[in-house]
Amino acid sequence: MLLRRVIAHFRKQEWTAIAIDFVIVVLGVFIGIQVANWNEARVDRMRADSYLERIHSDLQTDLRNFRDRIAFWGVVSHYGRAGLAYAESGDAAATSQWGLVLSYFQASQVAEYYTTSATWDELKSAGELGLIADVDLRNALAGYYTNAANPVLTERPAYRMHVRGMVPIEVQDYIWAHCFRTTPQGDQALIDCPSPISEARAASIVDTIRSDRTLMNELRYWMSTMMVATNLGEDRVANATELSRAVAAELER
Repeated sequence: MLLRRVIAHFRKQEWTAIAIDFVIVVLGVFIGIQVANWNEARVDRMRADSYLERIHSDLQTDLRNFRDRIAFWGVVSHYGRAGLAYAESGDAAATSQWGLVLSYFQASQVAEYYTTSATWDELKSAGELGLIADVDLRNALAGYYTNAANPVLTERPAYRMHVRGMVPIEVQDYIWAHCFRTTPQGDQALIDCPSPISEARAASIVDTIRSDRTLMNELRYWMSTMMVATNLGEDRVANATELSRAVAAELER
């Protein structure tokens, strides 16, 4: 209809009407493009918010897991340092020989940590990192996930294998049944428990362990690693807390 009207105006040389029709066409095209751009931007914003909500949830999971690991590493270190102190001084203080057996064994426990990065990996593999419009936030998240992997956080020490080769299997069975538990979420707890063996037998096990110089060196190394892991964990908690707040602020904009 508009084309017919324009042709009619040309035939009649109605230039003012032709100009008006031209403006109408241009405005129509412009408005159409703007509406399309607005709709696209709105869809992108919705998708970005969806990803950011999931990243925020991932960061909360990281915070919970890291706090659990830091607490667990502290317990493992307490056991390990008690065993080292006895190996170096021969003074058990108020600790029973069974308590030392338990200390040497529980010092071999590990709690590996892996960053929850499924959402970020999905966003990256889809080539859609640009959906996060805030460049500073995007770069901060990239740094957090790029530096997530650290072998200290997933190490299984040589001490773990060697000390378990020295503790009688029936004693290990007892420890697993009565001195250790896990939750459905995979969290671990180390429990002080009564001795299933005589103090004399416990002392024999302790002497075998503490007299192995290589094993004690491995225990020292593992205690040092626990300290490094704890320091890394505390840094990561601070980083994840800051990022979680930044993501929440972006979602509120």
